[in-house]
Amino acid sequence: MDLFSELKRRNVIRVGIAYAMVAWLVMQFADVVLNNIAAPGWVFQAIMLLLAIGFPFVLITAWAFEMTPEGIKREKDVDRSRSMTPRTGKNLDRMIIAGLALIIIGMGVERFWFGGLKGSLKGSEPFSQEKRALTPLSVQSVAVLPFVAMSSGEDDGYFADGLTEEILNSLARLPELLVTARTSSFHFKGKDMAITEIATALGVENLVEGSVRRSGERVRITAQLIRAEDGFHLWSQTYDRTLEDVFAVQEDIAENIAATLDVVLNEDKRQKMHSSGIKDVEAFIAYQKGMEAFNRAHNIVNPVEQLPEANRWFDQVLAISPNITNVLYLRTDLYGHIIYDHGRNLHPASQAELELAYKEIQTGLARAMQTADSDAQRAILDAERTMLSSDWTGLATKLDQAFRPGDCTPTNWMANVAVAFGWAEPLAQHTRAQLLCDPFSVMPALELPLWEVATGNPQAGIEAAENSLKTLGFYAWLDDSRFIALLATGHYQDDPDMADDNPEGSMYPFPRKILMYAMDNNIAMAQQVLDDWLANGEVEDLSLLRIYAAMGNREKANQTASNMDERFGGTFLLQEAVGVCMCGAPFDLDVTPNYKKRLEEAGFQWPPIAPLKYPAKDW
Repeated sequence: MDLFSELKRRNVIRVGIAYAMVAWLVMQFADVVLNNIAAPGWVFQAIMLLLAIGFPFVLITAWAFEMTPEGIKREKDVDRSRSMTPRTGKNLDRMIIAGLALIIIGMGVERFWFGGLKGSLKGSEPFSQEKRALTPLSVQSVAVLPFVAMSSGEDDGYFADGLTEEILNSLARLPELLVTARTSSFHFKGKDMAITEIATALGVENLVEGSVRRSGERVRITAQLIRAEDGFHLWSQTYDRTLEDVFAVQEDIAENIAATLDVVLNEDKRQKMHSSGIKDVEAFIAYQKGMEAFNRAHNIVNPVEQLPEANRWFDQVLAISPNITNVLYLRTDLYGHIIYDHGRNLHPASQAELELAYKEIQTGLARAMQTADSDAQRAILDAERTMLSSDWTGLATKLDQAFRPGDCTPTNWMANVAVAFGWAEPLAQHTRAQLLCDPFSVMPALELPLWEVATGNPQAGIEAAENSLKTLGFYAWLDDSRFIALLATGHYQDDPDMADDNPEGSMYPFPRKILMYAMDNNIAMAQQVLDDWLANGEVEDLSLLRIYAAMGNREKANQTASNMDERFGGTFLLQEAVGVCMCGAPFDLDVTPNYKKRLEEAGFQWPPIAPLKYPAKDW
């Protein structure tokens, strides 16, 4: 009799299968229990080792012994005519079938019930099926969800967020992976959603989630890579380390995720991954606090009020890690807003404050360019720096270099130059790429409808705005973008809400229905609403210039533009007016000699594009 037949006769194969199933169930149960009681990682490893050691002993026992009515006997001592191995085999078959059923049921419960707990974070209402990103699924696509802080120290939440971002940044260095950007990954922080819903909303096939528990200088980090389609854990690991080792853990997690997703890691790719991020616990906690303050500042009417707090945290980061590109870039935003508010005559600043703001912008962006990760990011920063300078020479070439296919680097002030003077389509394509990387980011979502209008396709602008409103929920700035797209199509007349007051939180400081009345050529009604705003609102020149141009009041538009041109940073604000008006020439170029010089330096042709045609504007 051959060995395989004898193994079958003695039920060794059946016993091995049954043991493997029981061991798997034990490990699944232990994983859940030990993780929730914060047991050290070696406990689970010890259980796995014991189960592995037990496997050959069970097989040897099944081979050498047999169960009989008189008890367990050595197999050689049992009369084969009276052997119970056939009956034992049938019992083992039933046990295997029952075990398989339990495993299938358990996996189903994990996916459809506990999937919302294991693959999500606690907090808000379930995500609507309509709220999903308009992006194709990619096999090599991944989102790193915010790691859950399992301890309650003052900075533990920021520590967990910092670790999450360090892993995300490492993976983003790999061109083979589409990695969801921070804004969209952190959109799901504190929300109780199933992993399949999150993955569909983000347009990815895989999710990374984990937890962090700090106790003094010790930290326990658990990470899992999950295939969203079926909730299968492709990779998981628990680390018990000191804070000094946390960056080695972060690198190990990122490398394991990349390898599991079939990214071939050579030394060059490893070096790029390891060189990303902040690499200091104190610094990346300060960075998370700075980002929190930065985002809070942009949810209010005047960001200048709270951006100094963000910069205080960013300065702490730079004191420890001076070459973090995003920090160098974001801290210039405060100074851009100081010049912006001064140029539109809203909050005038002193000459010393303005000169300091200009210096901070130029040096900050220059340093950010030196540390940039890619040529595309460097070109965008260079275009931004030039647009905010007093010399636009070479700006056209820099805009040509900025919009690289597939790049996800955000744009800021320079977009209004690009959209007005020939780069509307590349800008729209770039913004679509941003939404692939960051589908829950508000800025590209509200900008894309405007850039679609600028390309001559306002209907696409309406669709983009409505899709983003479904994804993000109602957001006043998005509704403002939809309003402009409706103006460009003429469909605003079919929407009775357009004549209502601005939604709360609107980006427009003036009643936007003035523009609707101007599009209707109802100048008397537009003037009445304008007079009410002038009497009661916080009036500033950027809005006035846009309104006067739309209403066809050339004299007042020219006077307002001339006043702005004479101020510090006036050319920057006049370009902003040209970009947002989308009405061609909002003023005569000769009344703005400083701005005219900038255009000549850049080689831009006047007038700019005019996708919005206001009837009373006859120039």
